[in-house]
Amino acid sequence: MSGSGRKFLSQRYSTSLPPQIVELLNDNTTVLYPNEAWNSYNSSNPTSNPRKTFVSVDGARIGPDGRYWVVDGGSTGVNGSTKLVGVNLTTNAVDKLYYLDNVKASDSGVDDVRFSASGKIAYLSDTAGALIVLDLVSSHAVRVLVNSDSASAWFPMMYNGILVPGYSGADSTLSVGLDQIEVSPDGVYLYYQPCNGDHLCGCDVDQHDDGFVLEDYAEPLALTPSTGGTTIDGDGNIYVSDTNLLAIWKVTPEGRATILVQDDALLWTDLMWVSADKKLWLPASQMRPGGSGLMAKGPNYIFTYPIDTGPSPIDHA
Repeated sequence: MSGSGRKFLSQRYSTSLPPQIVELLNDNTTVLYPNEAWNSYNSSNPTSNPRKTFVSVDGARIGPDGRYWVVDGGSTGVNGSTKLVGVNLTTNAVDKLYYLDNVKASDSGVDDVRFSASGKIAYLSDTAGALIVLDLVSSHAVRVLVNSDSASAWFPMMYNGILVPGYSGADSTLSVGLDQIEVSPDGVYLYYQPCNGDHLCGCDVDQHDDGFVLEDYAEPLALTPSTGGTTIDGDGNIYVSDTNLLAIWKVTPEGRATILVQDDALLWTDLMWVSADKKLWLPASQMRPGGSGLMAKGPNYIFTYPIDTGPSPIDHA
């Protein structure tokens, strides 16, 4: 949701449909965003250009500059498909584009993005267990926290009381490293954790806006569950979705963690959002274990829940 109230939705976890981002209009109809061309990628069509289309939409955010930023995790072996795409909400056109092939590893899964207080640095999570720090001015990027215990998954992923199957045979379980990231409202701390949960860590980035976030600066903040997504409010409280208990946890800046709401409808909540009217938006992505891995099953619902504060000033336009 933009500062002016425009709403955007992304379709994920389909093996048959092309990536789709849509704008939800006031009459509840949708239109492809920013246009049909960006949503037209077809892996079986040799003329389909992965550098100018969404290949695998993994995250989206309204940045402090007012742009709608899309994280395209891309596809292994498809050059130019992994990228950060910035859409100007005034012109409704892509006017910022950063390709990440040169910084990612062979097993990288670039998944989400947050921004520094200056708006000059983008932090992107890499589920292989690392953090990509991108200078939006120079386009220079570095991959840090590689092989760090704080960025690694130590426990199996849980979903609604069961272990989530992995992709390495019948007895494997899903292991996803650094996935969720947030930046404190004052821009001083960067928080991150693996998707499998266990540890939510924070590091002081206020003096390191050049992008070099080192493991030596990381400190544990709270224990967390298997997690679909996070968001942060204007008071610095972090909201963590619990894929096992189908709940939302609230973690204060001091590290106190409590369950805010629990409901069977909160199936793998992701891409959460705090709106100006003090509501926590909860998209239930419907991801669930299946024969082909984690697949979504519709219909998809977006719920809201009242909270005590509005959005972080550097997390929204």
